[in-house]
Amino acid sequence: MTVIMLIYAVVLFALAGYLFGHRQHNFLTLKDVPEKLGKTLSNYALLLIVAGIIAVIAAFVPNQWLQIAALILGALAGGLLGARLPKFLNM
Repeated sequence: MTVIMLIYAVVLFALAGYLFGHRQHNFLTLKDVPEKLGKTLSNYALLLIVAGIIAVIAAFVPNQWLQIAALILGALAGGLLGARLPKFLNM
């Protein structure tokens, strides 16, 4: 389970890095990112980083509740981001 949680953490960190890197320009189909969307992307990136840190800790501490917390937090962050994005892309 250690390797799986570490791979999951890397995916979360990569997604957070993408969100941080594109919070001002060139996000998906937008050349210029509105300020409100930039703040939203930053918030979700921070949430994904927290989930990634929990996943790294859960990889080395054999606690099933930490693993479940990392999985749920990452899934909720990704799902809520996906639910909020269409509001900004239809501008």
